[in-house]
This record gives sequence, structure tokens and C-alpha cells, in this order.
Amino acid sequence: MPAIKDKITLEKLLQRMYWIEAEMEQLGTWEARIEMMDDNIAALEMLSHDSDRHGDILKKWLTKGGITVPETAPSGLPKHIFDFEGMSSNEMFEKIMKYEILAKNAYTDVKNTNQDVIKELFPDEDDQIKFLQDMGQLIKDEEKHANICKDRVGGFAKIML
Repeated sequence: MPAIKDKITLEKLLQRMYWIEAEMEQLGTWEARIEMMDDNIAALEMLSHDSDRHGDILKKWLTKGGITVPETAPSGLPKHIFDFEGMSSNEMFEKIMKYEILAKNAYTDVKNTNQDVIKELFPDEDDQIKFLQDMGQLIKDEEKHANICKDRVGGFAKIML
């Protein structure tokens, strides 16, 4: 059964995910970097780099679909999600992991959108195929990110993939 059954829901989810990738995760990564001056910086750098790339991918599809690229937080999203002050590295990665899992689940919903909705948004068949391929890659990346976080959380893990 398709997770998303109408164009408006798909458009809003793509806008929210763009905002999370382009703005919120970047701010969170930088905030964590300020607090975490240790060997976990390389992992944060990878998450940040991938988030930049994910934002670019989503922006491409928003533009192709004629959907407004948000310049402010779309409705339903908080202005600020990360506050790492006073947290250990493990606690920071646990908080980041929650958003990586959220992103993986959201991209899975997008990939499972009713095919007619995808056709409506992207009439060109080649675009439909590439869109679904990109969503599949984003799902893989977010799963990888969640695992990176999980490895750093260690015994503090409360969320299972």
C-alpha cells in the first residue's frame, strides 16, 4: 500500500526534508562540532557533507516538480531541534541518530508514493525513474548515517533500526 497518495502530501514532505537536510541537520552538526572536540569529528564531517548533498538532490527535485524551495522552516517543523550543550558525545550521537532514522523513514515513504502521484509531479518517465533511484540512495545513506551514530552511541542506544 502506498505511503503517500496525493501530490500535496508529497510536495510538503519533500519541502520538509529539504529543510531538514539543508538547514536543521547542518546547524545540528555544527553545534555538535562545537561541543565535541574529539575523534568523532570525522563522523560529523561525513554526516554534514552527505546532508549538503542530500539537500542538493532534494532541491533538484523540488525545482523539477515546480515546488517552491523553502527559504524558511515549513509548517510542522520547529525552528531549532538540536541543543547539545553539556551532552557527552554518546548523547549527541543518540540525538542525531533519531533524525537520521526519521529521514530514512520519510524517504521510504516518498519512495513508496503512489505511482500516479509521482507521474503527476514528474510527467517524464525518465524523471520518475531517476527520482525513485535518488530516493533509494537517500534511504541507503540515512541507514548508513544511523549506523554510524549507533556505533558511537554504544550502550546508550534507546532506538533500534
